[in-house]
Amino acid sequence: MSEAGEKVALATRQRAGAYAHLFLVLRRELGEERAVDLMSEAIRNFGAEKSKRNYSEKARNGDLERAAREFASPDPVKQHQFAPRIVSLEPGEAVIAMSGCPLVDEWRAMGLPGRDVETLCRIAHAVDFGTWEGAMPFELRFEGTRGEGRDECVLRVRKARADG
Repeated sequence: MSEAGEKVALATRQRAGAYAHLFLVLRRELGEERAVDLMSEAIRNFGAEKSKRNYSEKARNGDLERAAREFASPDPVKQHQFAPRIVSLEPGEAVIAMSGCPLVDEWRAMGLPGRDVETLCRIAHAVDFGTWEGAMPFELRFEGTRGEGRDECVLRVRKARADG
């Protein structure tokens, strides 16, 4: 990995540490449910903002194939950190797996209990809900995460149902 890539990976690990410490303080002061809700809301909002800035107009307008390919970008830094890949892609549904997660790796390296790692993972993947559902017309479901102890995070993305 390039020096720039390593710096990005370090920044991601530092973000994981900040998430963990913020969560621990908020949980102590507000209780776990409120801490999870507040952090998830903020991180989801960030995901929606990031999606508006970083995804093509075609993806934002509902081109699922384009959105999935942009999410599972071959960018070497993203591949080094999260290793996203498209498992299957059909007109109305994409399944994407990520075999790496520097956030989960950092939380485990910090010695956090498994329950906290799982909770922090759930909070952190709010960014993905913001990305897919906040600024693009899709529905996201996780079918397992590394924070739960799985080998990969598996995301199932579908075109959002039209209202009415």
